[in-house]
Amino acid sequence: MNNKGFTLIELTVTLALLGIMSAISIPSYFSWLPRHRLQTSVRHIYDDMNMARSRAVKTNADIGIQFDTSNETYRIFIDANQDQTLVDTVDTVLSTGTLENDVDITGSTLNNTSLNNTYVYNSRGMSADTSSDFYDVYLTNSTGLFYRVRASVAGSLSIMSSTDEGNTWS
Repeated sequence: MNNKGFTLIELTVTLALLGIMSAISIPSYFSWLPRHRLQTSVRHIYDDMNMARSRAVKTNADIGIQFDTSNETYRIFIDANQDQTLVDTVDTVLSTGTLENDVDITGSTLNNTSLNNTYVYNSRGMSADTSSDFYDVYLTNSTGLFYRVRASVAGSLSIMSSTDEGNTWS
């Protein structure tokens, strides 16, 4: 008798165990994925805003980030004319960010007429607009979880989450 290889029973048991493990793990993966995409998008915005702040100090120039809520994108730009808005003929776009699939920018406190969904760092790494203490960008997806990236007037950033549609933040 040849003892090399596997028997049909061993292969069947192995395949059955793989099937059971897959059946258990796949639903949890699909419930984890939207949350991960939201967290990734929030982290990208946070990191890009930190990069904009560092670049503003390093280059001694105003650097802005403008959020496009209809296309779920944002652009980082050099605010050459220091008007706190992105003007394609004057300002230079440094990079463009796109959110993960199914992640939405649901709003911001940057949407008044003077800010136009734009946050600008001055050459000292602080907010170029001092009319408010905090400026927020809100993101969500189908999970019902909300995230907020908050920039203070001093330029510091924080990430907060909410499970009750933004009523309480932690």
